[in-house]
Amino acid sequence: MYGKEEAYELRKLFWTSFGKFMKRHKSADFSKVNWMNYKTGAKDLYFRLEADKRTAKICVDLQMEDSGIREIYYAQFKEVKGVFHDLTGIEWDWNENFTNEYNVALSRLSISITKVNMYNKDNWQTIFEFYEKHLIGLDEFWVEFKDLFKQLE
Repeated sequence: MYGKEEAYELRKLFWTSFGKFMKRHKSADFSKVNWMNYKTGAKDLYFRLEADKRTAKICVDLQMEDSGIREIYYAQFKEVKGVFHDLTGIEWDWNENFTNEYNVALSRLSISITKVNMYNKDNWQTIFEFYEKHLIGLDEFWVEFKDLFKQLE
């Protein structure tokens, strides 16, 4: 097990290394992109990366405070679900009523891999490749469909 400081340093190194790993990729619209802090341009709609000692996950979080607005966004995602899965290369988990670790209600689309540990450098390549493959597809989807979602604001 790692001490608090060592775990912090490993997390920092993990995310820094991933940023360097993804630096070679531009967005589908040829713009520069910060893959770890992806700017969707849509209010309260976030692309999040999570990793811990068991899993790595990519999430699309619809975090609108107004549940009615959140339902509209979720319904819009469901309308384009087939294209979403085609472009991201995998079937995602859909959870319309999700509560995160901070007790915030949201809707979440997510994919994950298990049996990986961000604190084990031997697992980093597997995690990075998982993120890379599906983030590039998610970006392609977003470049193509973001205007559809921005109209909902």
